[in-house]
Amino acid sequence: MNAFKITLSLLFLTSLCFSQNIVLKFIGDNDDGISFIGYSEKFLIGPRGFSPGERELVFKLNQPAVIKCTHYKKPIPIFALPNEVIEFDFNKKGLIEYSCKTNKFRATESQYVNESFEKYGEAESISSYNERKEIRSIVKYTKYFDPTYQKEQEFLESNFKSGKVSKEFYSYFKMMYWSLIQENALEKTTVDPATILAIEESFKGADSLFVVDEYRFLVRRYIEMSLAKTGKTSTLLNKLIFVTTTFQSQKVKDYFLFKNLDFALNDPKSITKVDQPSIDLFRKHCKDQEYLDAINLDLQPKNTPFVLQSKIDKYKGQLVLVDFWASWCKPCRAEFPAEKALMDKFPAVAFVFVSTDQSAAAWEKAMLQYPKILNKDNSFLLTKSEEDQLMKEIKIYSIPRYVLFGKDGKILHKDAPRPSSPDIEKLLQRHL
Repeated sequence: MNAFKITLSLLFLTSLCFSQNIVLKFIGDNDDGISFIGYSEKFLIGPRGFSPGERELVFKLNQPAVIKCTHYKKPIPIFALPNEVIEFDFNKKGLIEYSCKTNKFRATESQYVNESFEKYGEAESISSYNERKEIRSIVKYTKYFDPTYQKEQEFLESNFKSGKVSKEFYSYFKMMYWSLIQENALEKTTVDPATILAIEESFKGADSLFVVDEYRFLVRRYIEMSLAKTGKTSTLLNKLIFVTTTFQSQKVKDYFLFKNLDFALNDPKSITKVDQPSIDLFRKHCKDQEYLDAINLDLQPKNTPFVLQSKIDKYKGQLVLVDFWASWCKPCRAEFPAEKALMDKFPAVAFVFVSTDQSAAAWEKAMLQYPKILNKDNSFLLTKSEEDQLMKEIKIYSIPRYVLFGKDGKILHKDAPRPSSPDIEKLLQRHL
């Protein structure tokens, strides 16, 4: 428990900030294809990328953060605190090297991250964790999974003791590894009661630990497993009741009340029915105004049905590239930097962005993150309409999806190349 107290105190001290920025400044020569994914307690931030000529990205974060670079498919994390300017470049191996003029630890932490990557593979995140866990389970390597994390923890400990990483960095990553190991333990056929006890003990400091993405995921898995053990059906109402009766922290209650209702309302994979008792319970117990506003917006009646043909007709005489995307679609958002470059290179082409989000709140939040790409004139929320014959013809079953319309308003290409593909430029030039 002492280790928990140390971790809690350090994370708590570094979390007491108002709205501030973390700036990533690229100091290298070639910034093509650099994309970042950032996470906050409430919403995904990113992917974000550099437009041509840009050298800085600003993330509005008021807590310690791990911002992951996806360049070269090597998702190396950058750890930073609010108000820090992180300067970075890529070494010959394609790994990020970063530093901060106001914090000497960032350079040595960068060295630690790269050494850890080379020793043990990809720096962990929940998505890669689950993917690797599935693969290792198939090939019966499960027994080697936790030892890998333990070795990474030992490497972290040695770097901390030798003064190469800061207390904040150490606390964040220590809690990350702890969360990953506990989540792995929950997947066992017979869960050790000590695992459950350790997770429940951590709830005393959950307000501070919530800054760590992996910890939030761990608690979500605990909720799912605990509800299943009660024998109750996994309805939305039962989940919300469990949250309100299990957690003392209002912050934790608000988060999981929102996440469960938001998932049921907006995730395409959700088959959960949203009923009025669940909505009433959410409104009664959730105290976070941002969460309340987001759900209330999602529950509002939809606006006038979206009709794609009417949007295309506005651009008669121009080529029109329509981008079907969603706020939750990482591959969609990862294409935005390349798409911005296309917009700059082909000013005669009209770019139209159609979001398939079920959540108006999620769509509007995503729009605000890309002011140089999305605006009220080129960005629209897709709503079902029996009158939209053009949408029926295109048949959008998956995203991202790009459709090119000719100057006469007719479809030229139902499945155009992605903006990051060199083929899209050839296609546009051919029809200009």
